[in-house]
Amino acid sequence: MTALAQWPPRTRDTHAVVETYERVLGWPLIVDDTIVSAKCASAALERNPDSTLSTTCSAFDAVTVSYAVGSDLLVLLGRHELELVPALTDGHDQTIVLVAAGTGAALASLTGVLVDSGPAGRLFLPPSPRWRWDTPPWNLRAEEPCPLPAAGEIESSLRTAVRSFGCLSP
Repeated sequence: MTALAQWPPRTRDTHAVVETYERVLGWPLIVDDTIVSAKCASAALERNPDSTLSTTCSAFDAVTVSYAVGSDLLVLLGRHELELVPALTDGHDQTIVLVAAGTGAALASLTGVLVDSGPAGRLFLPPSPRWRWDTPPWNLRAEEPCPLPAAGEIESSLRTAVRSFGCLSP
């Protein structure tokens, strides 16, 4: 594995973050509905900064909640020493938490919780417009993915957050 010039990557550095998605995390990259390599993704995003970068939900389940519920959830997880749960946000409407693949279905029954999983599921990735990592899915000290919690590990905190903001939906 060739080391990136700077670790951890900054999401504003399109090439470094796109390469991290592919090489470190092993995620397929999709630019405007076409699966591409990291090199092609970087070039496409540099040519058109309004292009969207996404991946499938094959390596994880994506748990989407409202921004308010997500903010509360991340605080609660931090109190339970799970503050390194990968999460991204659009900063206004949604927070998306990544959990281990195949474990998120149990959370889908909660009010205001959407779960995407498998190759048909899609997750927009920074540097796509609006999206940023609250907690990135890579280890900040080493070029490796963060371990993803099983959905059951966040369920209690998610239930508490949903109760606090029960009328909100993603």
